[in-house]
Amino acid sequence: MSVTEQYQQLIELNKLKSDNEQYKAALALDDLSRKLICAQKPKSILSKINNLFTKHESIQGIYFHGRVGRGKTMLMDLFYQQLKIKRKRRIHFHHFMEDVHQQLKDFSGKDNPLMLIAKVWSTQVDILCFDEFFVNDIGDAMLLAGLLKAMLSNGITLVATSNCPPKELYKNGLQRERFLPTIDVINHYCQVISIDGPTDHRLLTTEAQEYKYRDYYSGNDIENNFLLDYFNKLSQGNIRNNDNIVINNRTINFRACSDNTIWFDFMALCSGPRSQRDYIKLADNFKIILVSNVPQFSGKLIPAVFSGVEDGYQRSGVVMGQLRGLDDEARRFIALVDEFYDRGIRLIITAEVDIAELYQGTQLSFEFARCMSRLFEMQRLSYS
Repeated sequence: MSVTEQYQQLIELNKLKSDNEQYKAALALDDLSRKLICAQKPKSILSKINNLFTKHESIQGIYFHGRVGRGKTMLMDLFYQQLKIKRKRRIHFHHFMEDVHQQLKDFSGKDNPLMLIAKVWSTQVDILCFDEFFVNDIGDAMLLAGLLKAMLSNGITLVATSNCPPKELYKNGLQRERFLPTIDVINHYCQVISIDGPTDHRLLTTEAQEYKYRDYYSGNDIENNFLLDYFNKLSQGNIRNNDNIVINNRTINFRACSDNTIWFDFMALCSGPRSQRDYIKLADNFKIILVSNVPQFSGKLIPAVFSGVEDGYQRSGVVMGQLRGLDDEARRFIALVDEFYDRGIRLIITAEVDIAELYQGTQLSFEFARCMSRLFEMQRLSYS
């Protein structure tokens, strides 16, 4: 079925509520599907000869943007599932950048490595789907303009979802002027479509309004040995207590660990030199992850502990008599939730306050809205 047919079927089954912006997006995806399928059809010998002497024009992709809970990922999934093309790839944006950084190492010392990476991707995919296009890393920001232009000019069609329009990407980021060409590339190679609206569909249903949290506990819900009992109930084999695990050549202390489950204190997992890559590795190795003592990100200042936040850089924490907020930890917590949500990892949390009260600062209010919506959604998921 087409995207619009699948969408209408979900409405008839009462799994979705009709939404005009979503329907327009579904129509655009069906139009793109037809263009992509047409381009895959066998061509005559004459047209093949002509193509040898003409520059290959990419099919314009789509960049969807809208606030959290607007169904962007759902629409991309419907599109990807019905698209009858072999050379297609759906990947979370952070995983894509992880692959790119590894390829940069592989092409170290070669001329124009970004073009080489683009050539590799163009031999593997015709349509590339990015979920959660969001840039907050200066290293990624500096790479993207050249990389995306090289990939899309080599015939790859891009479909991307994001919480913000292209002009808002990497807003207030370091050296943002060097990122601006990336925005131009997106606007040139993609049709930009807003599916924004007042409704967060994750919080719309009666179930969403009435359910009790399954894996998020705060305040009076937390009893002595609560998480210890939870851990022992869920663990399978080879339990270790109060030890550490090596992830990306760095140690992370844990409270307890078994073959399928691991339990961290929040500060061990989200403070200091941690990154999205650490959470990717954890998701590769564990199905259930417990995190205790998640604080309220209030924006209030606390004594600064200096420690590196970039890969390969770390100093022992030393209180220097200065103050800082918890926004660095909040950024890592957002990355952690994004990764575990995307990978279907069961995340069990004890926190100082309720989900809706977690972030009280201002700098990351936009980013944390998605995190909060996903935490709510994770409470409703069924686990075997």
